Amino acid sequence: MAIKINSKNKKILLVLITLSLLLTGCGNAEKVSTASVSDTSTKSSAADKSSPTTVTNDSVDYNQYVKKVWKLKNNSDMSFVISKIENSKAIGKLSVLNYTTADKNLQSFEADFEGEINKDTAVCQYNDSKGNKGSLKLVFKSNQEIEGTITIADKAKITVQPSQGTFYFAPETINDIKGFSPIEKQSFMVNLNSWGNVKFVSGKLTGGSHVPVEFYLTDKDGDILYDFAATLPYRVDVKAVSFEDVNKDGLKDIIIIVNDEDDSSNCLATVYFQKADGSFANDMKLDQEINESKNNKDVKTVRTFLASKF
Repeated sequence: MAIKINSKNKKILLVLITLSLLLTGCGNAEKVSTASVSDTSTKSSAADKSSPTTVTNDSVDYNQYVKKVWKLKNNSDMSFVISKIENSKAIGKLSVLNYTTADKNLQSFEADFEGEINKDTAVCQYNDSKGNKGSLKLVFKSNQEIEGTITIADKAKITVQPSQGTFYFAPETINDIKGFSPIEKQSFMVNLNSWGNVKFVSGKLTGGSHVPVEFYLTDKDGDILYDFAATLPYRVDVKAVSFEDVNKDGLKDIIIIVNDEDDSSNCLATVYFQKADGSFANDMKLDQEINESKNNKDVKTVRTFLASKF
């Protein structure tokens, strides 16, 4: 049976057809748009994983570079320590130890450096009391590597010099010290004020005939933060170590007692006083007083003796 469509019905039918086409088109557009966003998101994620992160002042954690001994890779003669990074400034010391070929005497070089930091690079100037001057450019590559470029400006006579050029430095670790044997029972985790939680490591250098004792501060990974450069006699054992504020300045100091390997009753005490900058130093005159008075047998005796001094 044929259906007659009048003009009014034609208009209604035309509207319905138009609406149907519009709805169909919108649905397809939504699907295409969703697929496009998904593809873009996937590509962006892949690009983020493959592209290196841009280092800026806001993103660099400078704490990982501070208060570590950074040694020239494959060469222990040259090193530096960044003691402080703040307000876009880096402050530290550059050191060189070298034996002269002529008389085999140990020569040393130590210069303070300071400079400005821009993003991941510090441009510093170094100088010492002897007249040595130069520049030290540090590029913070990662937490395990710093690129350093050294340029000498003025040389002082009769002193060893740092090498010129671009070198790569890595943190020195306890395992890097040849012949070092830690004394675990005299090594402790301790909070030392500005150092935070660190490990005090006692040990001996067993590679030679003298066998000196050595003391270091390290982080949890064994990176060396501080070398006490002990000058105690050879062939001694570490009897005791104590951490306390001896001189009542609010900073923890370190009492160390050693005894003779062959005569344990023969003791020697030394006290390392912590300074405001985090470094440690012993008072040789005070150490002499402690030991000559025989107030060196144990930590309690040393503490009682020092109480009358501060």
